[in-house]
Amino acid sequence: MRPELIGCYWTLAGHYIFGPHDESPFDFRDRVQAAAAAGYSGIGLKTADLRRILARHSYADIAHILADHGLRHIELEVVMGWFETGPARRDSNAERLLLLEAAATLNARHVKCCGSFTPSDATPEQMHDEFQILAGQAAQAGTRMALEPIIFSNIPNLAAARPIIGPDCPGGGLMLDIWHVNRGAATLDEIRALPPGAITCAELDDGTLIPVGDEISDTLNRRRLCGEGEFDIAGFIAAVRATGYDGPFGVEIISDAQRERSLHEAATLSYNTTAAAFPR
Repeated sequence: MRPELIGCYWTLAGHYIFGPHDESPFDFRDRVQAAAAAGYSGIGLKTADLRRILARHSYADIAHILADHGLRHIELEVVMGWFETGPARRDSNAERLLLLEAAATLNARHVKCCGSFTPSDATPEQMHDEFQILAGQAAQAGTRMALEPIIFSNIPNLAAARPIIGPDCPGGGLMLDIWHVNRGAATLDEIRALPPGAITCAELDDGTLIPVGDEISDTLNRRRLCGEGEFDIAGFIAAVRATGYDGPFGVEIISDAQRERSLHEAATLSYNTTAAAFPR
């Protein structure tokens, strides 16, 4: 039985420019078709891309396209600035409303959020309180909020993320990307020790154990297909499963090489190499 995998947004987005207008040049229907043909059971969408899709398709159209191709899981990203004040919070609130509306309408499995990539005055206590509100809103929308530790954010690792989520947060949990787990020096024992329900989703990719260049360019340009790097992917999968997590895994290949591939090749290679990392 082949594993359930979600083709994350960046994996199937093709050529894009990071920033507020990072829409995929590939048509939404074509991405869904390529993902399904490769074996994926879900797909990811990012805010700017979702806006462009909604300019062409209604939510009902989107749901039909997904259902027609047998994709059961949809992942939405990304809520940022959810603990900030001022203009950053106003922008964040607009994205939050859109993503939670889409999640409720499309029955999205989860919505990703993360910390700030620029200096922030928010304290861990404030971030905890704001995350509880955000997760509560996600629960009302019928989804879960997945907080992703990112090494160059102000929530850089598992140790920083856990107190923000707190011991009991039904509407939210962790998004554990093996890339940031390795870059943030979390151990597999730390993952195994997480309580049941702490993990909302987990993501797979591969890379070198020692970063190449600066953290940001390494993260955005040098991820590898599973099996092409040095990460203990099988150990990571086993550690995540040991917590009781039995859901799908995301596949997030962000690299120069992936962006150069055709849509069919990007979908097929990323699915097959990741599926091969699972025990048979």
